Amino acid sequence: MRVSKTITRMIKMTGGDVTVRDGDFVLRTKAIIEPLMYKNKMYISGDVLPLGYLDGGHYLMIAPVGTFPENARGVMVSDRCGDYTVKRTETISAGGRALYVWAVLCAYGEAVADEYDE
Repeated sequence: MRVSKTITRMIKMTGGDVTVRDGDFVLRTKAIIEPLMYKNKMYISGDVLPLGYLDGGHYLMIAPVGTFPENARGVMVSDRCGDYTVKRTETISAGGRALYVWAVLCAYGEAVADEYDE
């Protein structure tokens, strides 16, 4: 279908370099990642956190079809701004054909020990 090829071409023209990792599966492609704008505007009055703390923010990723494995929850995505984990993905279709994939990402942060807890 011509529409799906056009959408994929637009993503590749305007998107940034991303790497998708799931165990041994590694895919380098182009995608668009942006902050997820909440409809209830809860992000406007967000609290300022000390350096090193994650704010729990979420991001929207638009990518070509086939970017993620079938069960993508927990898959790692990396771009020039950092690392993310996938919370949810959906394939957008029209006319019975897959057009693109969107995913909700959260910033990745490993659990760290707090030296003051000792």
